[in-house]
Amino acid sequence: MYRIAIVDDLPEERETLRGFLQRYGAERKLALSADEYADGEGFLAGYENNYDIVLMDIEMQGIDGMETARRLRERDEKVCLLFVTHMANYAVQGYGVRALDFLVKPVGYENFSMKMDRAVVAAERARKKEIIVSTAEGDRRLPIDELYYVEVMNHTLIYHTKGGALSVRGPIRDCETLLAPYDFARCNKSYLVNMSYVTEIRRNEIRVGDALLPIGSTRRQEFLRRLAEYMGDIVL
Repeated sequence: MYRIAIVDDLPEERETLRGFLQRYGAERKLALSADEYADGEGFLAGYENNYDIVLMDIEMQGIDGMETARRLRERDEKVCLLFVTHMANYAVQGYGVRALDFLVKPVGYENFSMKMDRAVVAAERARKKEIIVSTAEGDRRLPIDELYYVEVMNHTLIYHTKGGALSVRGPIRDCETLLAPYDFARCNKSYLVNMSYVTEIRRNEIRVGDALLPIGSTRRQEFLRRLAEYMGDIVL
């Protein structure tokens, strides 16, 4: 499922893009979902890094699309951004907010589908190192490179990230399966560690970021073996 935001202050323009997305998904056999926003303020107000592609009109009332994009990039560096505009000369400014491409109004379907092909490839590349975490408030995209370790406490999983802690209900075994492709390993029964953040190994502890975590005697040998494979060296 690719999650897409349409941000345009004109209802007829949003309707056109939604229709194009429905046709594109059917032709490419892709599952797409789309949310619509009538202005940049509304889009940013509820933004939680939960979109793969953003279709952004530039000439909007209130804060325009370019300023909306600047504020978006303060929150999300990876989401794929396509501008929609009447004026192609905005392209130079688009580099500053890392826009993938531009759609010039009136948008034709053939051009739209070509640009969407690029956007889907870029979105897929960006999401390969992300997981989806289901919280009580809804699904959250969590970049792997922002996750230090996962802790289980009383059937609650606590994701310790650069942005703070995120808690969800669930068994650590399911989390271990989810993170298996991304070089995570258990240092004891309660902690699942991102090996890229292991900076120190002591007799009974390891340092992960700023935290010292206990390493269990029954898991020590296997953990060090996994860490050695990850680092391409021998850890004593």
